[in-house]
Amino acid sequence: MTLLATELKEGTKVLHAQAGRSKFMKLFFKGEVSLATYGRFLISLYHVYSTMEKALDQHKDNPQLSLLYFPKELSRKEPLERDLEFFNGPNWRDMLTPVTPAQQAYINAIERCASSPTPELLAAHSYVRYLGDLSGGQVLAKRLQKFNDIPEDQGVAFYLFDEVEDADTFKEMFRKRLNQIEVSEELQQQIVEEAKETFLCNIDLFREFDEDLEGTAMTEQEQAEHLAALEPERAKLAAEERSRRQALKTLPPQPISQPSWHPSALWNSLAHAVGLA
Repeated sequence: MTLLATELKEGTKVLHAQAGRSKFMKLFFKGEVSLATYGRFLISLYHVYSTMEKALDQHKDNPQLSLLYFPKELSRKEPLERDLEFFNGPNWRDMLTPVTPAQQAYINAIERCASSPTPELLAAHSYVRYLGDLSGGQVLAKRLQKFNDIPEDQGVAFYLFDEVEDADTFKEMFRKRLNQIEVSEELQQQIVEEAKETFLCNIDLFREFDEDLEGTAMTEQEQAEHLAALEPERAKLAAEERSRRQALKTLPPQPISQPSWHPSALWNSLAHAVGLA
């Protein structure tokens, strides 16, 4: 039987590429997604992660899913809450309803796996979400800050994995854990099919924003050129992060102080500008 990590990569690569060519991602990398639209996109992510992480917590003692259970290192719900307040203000929870069709479909997919006789299908959701986040998070954070003049380390908590010392090393360990999952060949194929469906759910989330965005999605040629151009940036940021963490290890312990900023700072300034505060 083929290793699960290999099957997942090969089985989803077409849909993975399709998701990366979305109009939303194309314009995000060009700095042409408004902060209001990005704030709404975070709402979609919050629905996904709060549902998925609840399901993973529920099944943390499952012998197979426990291999992929790293709440301290990977959980994104709390970082998303900080970013949601930063971009949408202190009342961001009011934006959680009504739930959009694409959000509901994604929620349903996760809950279906969690309540099924084979919750090991949740491995597909962990694979698609967490490995994707670890792969491009630093680049996405830098682009978001660069094009929107956002201060360092503000509004990008979702992309920062403070408990992961080296993303590439962690991803390799995660893939090895995937390969240690022991399920029947039939269930392994079902996990791969679930991963494909998960990518389709992500594509549908992006498409809900298409009417708010001008232009077209990337072509395959544009995507290939784009990824080639991004790789040096990703490698540079990864090396800088490793150096930063190594330098921190040599420093004496520092007293903990309260941050000088509040996550709703951006909201407050925008509200003031339009006369809401």
